[in-house]
Amino acid sequence: MVAVFLSLVAQFYLPGTGFTSLLSIGSRLDERAVEKLRAVPHYAIEDSWGYDGTYYVQLALHPTLDQPAELGAAIDNLSYRARRILPSWVAWGLGLGRDAWIVHVFAVLNVGVWLLLGWVLLRWLPPDRWSNLLRWAGVLFSHGMCMSVRNSLADAAGLLLVALTVLALERGRKPGAVVALGAAMLTKETSLLAGTALIPARGSGAGAWARAVGLGALALVPFVVWLGYVRWKAGPGNDPGLGNFTWPLAGLAEKCGVVLAELAVRGAQPEIVGSALVVIALITQAAFFFLHREPGRAWWRVGASFAGLMVFVAQPVWEGYPGAATRVLLPMTLAFNLLVPRGRRWLAVLVLGNLSVIVGVNEFSAPPHECFVVSGESAVRAQVKLEREAGWYVAEGDGWRQWRWSSGRGELKLVNRGLAPVAVKIDGEIAGLKAGMVAIRAGGVAVWSGAVGAKRAAFTTKEFLVPAGAAVAVEFASDAPGVRFANGDERMLAFAVYDVDIAVARAEPAAKPAGEIQPR
Repeated sequence: MVAVFLSLVAQFYLPGTGFTSLLSIGSRLDERAVEKLRAVPHYAIEDSWGYDGTYYVQLALHPTLDQPAELGAAIDNLSYRARRILPSWVAWGLGLGRDAWIVHVFAVLNVGVWLLLGWVLLRWLPPDRWSNLLRWAGVLFSHGMCMSVRNSLADAAGLLLVALTVLALERGRKPGAVVALGAAMLTKETSLLAGTALIPARGSGAGAWARAVGLGALALVPFVVWLGYVRWKAGPGNDPGLGNFTWPLAGLAEKCGVVLAELAVRGAQPEIVGSALVVIALITQAAFFFLHREPGRAWWRVGASFAGLMVFVAQPVWEGYPGAATRVLLPMTLAFNLLVPRGRRWLAVLVLGNLSVIVGVNEFSAPPHECFVVSGESAVRAQVKLEREAGWYVAEGDGWRQWRWSSGRGELKLVNRGLAPVAVKIDGEIAGLKAGMVAIRAGGVAVWSGAVGAKRAAFTTKEFLVPAGAAVAVEFASDAPGVRFANGDERMLAFAVYDVDIAVARAEPAAKPAGEIQPR
């Protein structure tokens, strides 16, 4: 199971940007990101707003909120996001305060959280029976957990700290439980509900209740102090958190209505079926806590508290395919898997409650990689900057190949920032929707031309030079008109290029001007 998880994560590694695709930074938000993030090479989802990890990694670069104006312009609601500061502090510490290290550490932080949680769960789910394996996987491969790892969100770390809180209580280490619970609240504010684990056993005297209240208050102190600091640095802000709650069951009812309506209109599309599976799983989990009462157990109190939270969760948390509810309710998922009784009688309940695993693994679909890649000796690569110009559509991929479509004319620009000329040769594959000729020109000089059809064919350009301190435009142009599909795709597609390698090397001493072809 661990090997499967690591292989899924490995898909997100890209040369030059590491695992930063796990941050889900969108190119539209990237343009107004803090300067420290813009200075670190990272993956950005093209023509997208990205997801919340974009905000939290910027907090890791400014963990004391030392630039509130810059952060306020880069983060949608600074005072709201800054509450969940602990993962950012951890990334800053592990990154030793170095910007590039911090960004890369934050991207893989939840991979470490996943592994640690998997180890902690062995305390309750030892690998001595198949049902424990099912429960273990039901937590770690749940949609909420996978979504948190895939998008570098705080929910995974919050769940780990909630688990450590209960583990410390079970071992009689109340100071450790206070520390873990306080850390959990600094990671995800809804972890406050895990404070129900501190409730003393039925029949306990006033002294036990007073101690429990005191422990809860101690755990709350760091969070309250940090909230005060955030308000001082960033102001009160406009808190969207309140919009995440509504009248009892209103959000869930709306989600069910949307899923049923879309099934009726669009049929069993994968994203709609996935939403339906998630709704079934969460309803099963919540129903278990409402109908199977064990208030004497700390995990039941935690699970029941989050089942109660589910009742009040509003549509903004449910919306999407399948939505964010799975990660918000992760402690309920963990408690469910620990408490469902053993035996065949409960197998159906256990399976229904873990249906989100089917959807969770899909979160690890590899991101589209850039199909234009500069290769060569590292020192030479460092002096060449590739700029993608007009004429290309969004990058696509299938896990094996990466490509971009063009409507008929696409441009690149190669900028040589070094003090010596660079020799360049481009190769890859090309295909077109209609038969035609495609020509590649560098600096206005033809370096390749050939017939292009529906079947992919390899191409290799002649070598050309980019002088020191200069830029050369590379143009791909087809004589075949673009075609628009009848499936609703509005793009005009003429040809696509696949896995284009732009090999750069030190030029021969007798280098020719930009655009001229080197003799071979």
